[in-house]
Amino acid sequence: MSGCIIALLAVVCVIASEQPVPTVPKTDYELVDDFSYSQQHAQRLWKPMAGSKPVSVVEFGGRKALRMPCNFRGTRFDRASWDRELKLDLAMCKGIQLLFYSRDTSPVSSFSMYLHSGDGWYRCRFDAPVSAGWTRIKIHKKSADIEGRPAGWGKIDTIRISAWRGRDVDTEFYIAGLGLFGTGEKVVIIRGDSAASRAPGEVKGIKQYTNVMARFLDRAGLSYIVLSDLDVTAERLKASKLVILPLNPGMPDNVADGIAKFLQAGGKLLACYSLTDRLEPVVGIRSGPHVRQKYQGYFVSIRPSDEPLKGVPAITRQGSWNIQQASAVKGRSRVAAWWHNNEGQSTGKPAIVVSNNCIFLTHVLIPDDAANKLQLLLAMVGELVPELWREAAKGCLDRLGRFGPYNDYNSAEQSIRKLASGGSPALPALDRAVRLRNRSLALLSEGKFSEAIVAAEKAQEFMIDAYCLAQEPLAGEHRAFWCHSAFGVAGMTWDQAIKLLSENGFTAILPNMLWGGVAFYESDVLPVSPAVEEKDDQITLCLAACKKYDIECHIWKVNYNMGGATDKKFMVRMKAQGRTQVNYNGSSSDRWLCPSDPDNRKLEIESMLEVARKYDVDGLHFDYIRYPGKEGCFCKGCRLRFEKAIGGKVKNWPDDVRNKEELSEKWLDFRRQQITAVVAAVAQRAKESRPDIKISAAVFRDWPVDRNSVGQDWKLWCDRGYLDFVCPMDYTPSSSHFRRMVEQQLTWAGKVPCYPGIGLSVWSDPTDICKLIEQINITRQLGTGGFTIFNFSRSEAGDVLPLLGKGMTRKELRVRLP
Repeated sequence: MSGCIIALLAVVCVIASEQPVPTVPKTDYELVDDFSYSQQHAQRLWKPMAGSKPVSVVEFGGRKALRMPCNFRGTRFDRASWDRELKLDLAMCKGIQLLFYSRDTSPVSSFSMYLHSGDGWYRCRFDAPVSAGWTRIKIHKKSADIEGRPAGWGKIDTIRISAWRGRDVDTEFYIAGLGLFGTGEKVVIIRGDSAASRAPGEVKGIKQYTNVMARFLDRAGLSYIVLSDLDVTAERLKASKLVILPLNPGMPDNVADGIAKFLQAGGKLLACYSLTDRLEPVVGIRSGPHVRQKYQGYFVSIRPSDEPLKGVPAITRQGSWNIQQASAVKGRSRVAAWWHNNEGQSTGKPAIVVSNNCIFLTHVLIPDDAANKLQLLLAMVGELVPELWREAAKGCLDRLGRFGPYNDYNSAEQSIRKLASGGSPALPALDRAVRLRNRSLALLSEGKFSEAIVAAEKAQEFMIDAYCLAQEPLAGEHRAFWCHSAFGVAGMTWDQAIKLLSENGFTAILPNMLWGGVAFYESDVLPVSPAVEEKDDQITLCLAACKKYDIECHIWKVNYNMGGATDKKFMVRMKAQGRTQVNYNGSSSDRWLCPSDPDNRKLEIESMLEVARKYDVDGLHFDYIRYPGKEGCFCKGCRLRFEKAIGGKVKNWPDDVRNKEELSEKWLDFRRQQITAVVAAVAQRAKESRPDIKISAAVFRDWPVDRNSVGQDWKLWCDRGYLDFVCPMDYTPSSSHFRRMVEQQLTWAGKVPCYPGIGLSVWSDPTDICKLIEQINITRQLGTGGFTIFNFSRSEAGDVLPLLGKGMTRKELRVRLP
């Protein structure tokens, strides 16, 4: 069967290669590289990385493009990649754009653009669009990750374009019209990139809350630039009206001085959570000590004071865990809102302090209570720059109907009416959306901008509600959530959480009850978490609820990784016994158990079999059933066991197993065997005592690559019948990329059901119900028979699940009127 698939793919590739490349379209933006140079010069400029073939310049319709070949067949490198030295100042733009075309992107798992600056890189991923022609791709700075210590977006000196191997099949892609986009914006969000060198632990949070702020501005239709604090100068800021600091701890003095000059020249500032001493005298707001919540629920809402901001909601929910104390300076500032606790009482702690040129929110902006949070943000923005009220109102109206498969209001309304024909409850919701839109338009014309925004947001809410109501369930579908917390959904009992799943048509849950070094139930094999004594055996509680509400319970184990909840003494003991991993460079990976260690193998197998033996669960679910990466494990035990397996000595360890071809394949096979042995043993032994139990695994999405990089040979597990279903973790916000991945994975899974993992919780908006519906529909179109969503937590349970239950996963089939 696999031979037929390979032959068919080869035929498809030949047919695709014979298709002519379309004419390169004309660009309407400023270019930084139009590729109008000779073949020889192109190959000097664009330097291929090891293993990659040289680029070539081609011409289509009188315009030039760069051909970038991906020679994956018969090679072993991870990516086709090219570097181009090019000095760019991207400080005051939104990002880079280019034209892209490929006849076949299926051999590529993902594309990346790297931008070198100083001693580091900015890394941006982009999707390969499915299109018959050229597509414009925009690569946003705001989505970039940081590697090393870059010197700022204003000091880019090299571009790297990489196509990561997905299959061992050759392909090629073309790029043209490399340019910039998004300049001259009124609003600037300053991202604290300097933390990468000063406080690396802060980088993740800085990016997270920068993106939260950016999403809210996107929702309001307000355009902005994300500016690195490494690039801040008063000169760069002078054309802007508003600077936003979403989370900027430890702000460098030169950045504060640049912002101070911007404010003294008439600019405005919205700062969240931290306000440096150097800015306090300029803005007239006094920052105080850090204040932790006295108890959970101490800071739960923001409510206006007697001197409120115009258009601020009466109550805005925000579950903050601490704040930065602040106070008003007499004659210069005022408290505009206070923090309230879960009983609706004021804590006496200011939430918002306002001066004539600054608003200080005493914590970061959290994305809960999104509708009111948007209104709160716009009230702050509108107070500082009143002209932005009108722009936001227009933006909210323009956004109306832009969700899921729809690009504008008219197409959304017409399509939903068509979907909701008959007696669907979607129609009243849609009619309500139409009335609210008309009201918003009227309010906009009257200059009542805050009221217009409220009406537009309500209209969007009802339109999305109508879209959800118009969806139809598919009978017999496997619908599951992963639940990463052993204690379920915060604020709910297991009974409440499972009941909610059942009411909204889900059929299974995969709760994470054990790791490599800790169990959240009464275990005789693994160390038991102290929380079990206080909160009881979590498998017992979860399983009782699942039985009560007829939900399948597949217990999820994180294999090999001991996790943060593992007792430190246990970890120290594992390391002392030589049972933890050692990386290729000799460094320790203390949280990871070595898969080739016989005692570790026994621990993995026995801990999972214990669950099947003690509890009447429906299944056992593997996760992290792999190595952490190609850098592990190279411990002394691995060397001895590998040498025994091949019947010979390795002279230069570990270099020879990576660099000598006759050893490298044996080494990769050795790694795969260690992982497969655990899967096989658990599957075989569990079914000996429990023939009805189901064995499943969460796996990486790119089997041909991942079987070598992390030793996860999940196609083999399917072929040999070790798995009853498999869940590739297809965590991408791009639905076209999601479709391509699932199409390939179905061929690898063969006869074993493949329930793709949808990464809702890792998307920039973890409440994006429309994108979730879009990806569920893809699983249905491809006939997977089910899906698995990550992750079942508070926002997914409260904001997403009920919307799915209205249509997509509704328990009872609705009878449509003729």
